Amino acid sequence: MSQADRSGVNRRWFLHRGSAMAVGTALGSTLTQSLGSAAKPEMKYRRFGRTGLTVSEIGLGCASGLKSQTLGPFLFNRYREQLPAIVDRLLERGGNFVATSQSYHDTEEILGRALKGRRKGVIIFTATSPGKDTEAIVRSCEQSLAHFQTDYIDCYFGHGGWSEQFREAAQRLKKQGKIRFIGQSCHVPARHRERLEADDVDFIFHPYNYLALAKWTEKIDRNDAEKLFELCKQKDVGVLAIKPMTGHFVPNWAKETSEPKIARLLAELNEFGRENLYQAFLMWVLKNPNVCCTAVGMTTPHEVVEDCAAVTKQFTALHRRLLEHYAAAATDDYCRMCETCLPQCPQGVAIADVLRFRMYYKNYGHREDAWELYATLPGGKKVDACSGCGLCERACPNGLAIVEKLREAHGLLA
Repeated sequence: MSQADRSGVNRRWFLHRGSAMAVGTALGSTLTQSLGSAAKPEMKYRRFGRTGLTVSEIGLGCASGLKSQTLGPFLFNRYREQLPAIVDRLLERGGNFVATSQSYHDTEEILGRALKGRRKGVIIFTATSPGKDTEAIVRSCEQSLAHFQTDYIDCYFGHGGWSEQFREAAQRLKKQGKIRFIGQSCHVPARHRERLEADDVDFIFHPYNYLALAKWTEKIDRNDAEKLFELCKQKDVGVLAIKPMTGHFVPNWAKETSEPKIARLLAELNEFGRENLYQAFLMWVLKNPNVCCTAVGMTTPHEVVEDCAAVTKQFTALHRRLLEHYAAAATDDYCRMCETCLPQCPQGVAIADVLRFRMYYKNYGHREDAWELYATLPGGKKVDACSGCGLCERACPNGLAIVEKLREAHGLLA
């Protein structure tokens, strides 16, 4: 595999791997015909909680444009060059929202140029770090307004958490008409619950995917995402699902083709068409009536067509089987970021963060970002503080070999 292949984030890794895909069924053939059709497919829409906004079930997430040129100059610049065409194709297919963050390199500026002249038809989500400086947060939002070439941001959120300073700044910005609705993104349901109970947010961003739920293994669902979404429904708070394709989709483990579970999955993908797995992830997320929409990282216009087609398809036994086989193959390497392990660590290592940065490095190919983020952790939170006691592993509801993965992460990121 070339350096470009190793460092790319394209979740179609297995689609382009080796020789041309062997799609031997009418199901795959039908999809191929639909993708090439000039007819505009249907998009479906849902009410986004008390915001009153009507959102397309699928929109664009821009995590591929993280802080640094993580893909290498060629792939990174190709993604940035493709982004306007990706937006064009999304709007053509009926998608009506984009979601990014000021920390995602220059995606705000690129999106702003791509949306010029059609701002009224698009819902903008963007974010800033919920730091401790109210005035800095206000300035950050004003920079985002300039980047998007707009007078207002529809949905502004604290990226990765909350602070009283963010609340103060967001309320001020809302009174000034610079933002319309306020939200939070994070990975831990309990933190969202705090904001819901305080009536602070109009919407949340939360990871939700088939693999993260862990119910397929009949283990305790420590993430409790579904109960969180039920509470959002009661509070009339919009739910935007992130990481619908697990955030782990580029499968390093898929190289181990001698492993029976992986070999079985790859054989089924070759037989039935890999696009059915991609769409299965999205259909499974959207089966939940308490989810309003999902943001999907799409790096080419073709991926937009492929993903948007999921809203018109029926979730079948084939799709469920592909998800089950994917989960069986991936589960031992996938941290759900539920943070169940954190209270058990006597050294206070930031386990979930470290494993997330490992995912950025190994699965996204975002190596420079992973290095930068790991470097920002306080010394006592890094892996060199780990004693190897294994209490985290005993607490993990999914049985991950956490200590081994932490040490691997430190070797990659330190």
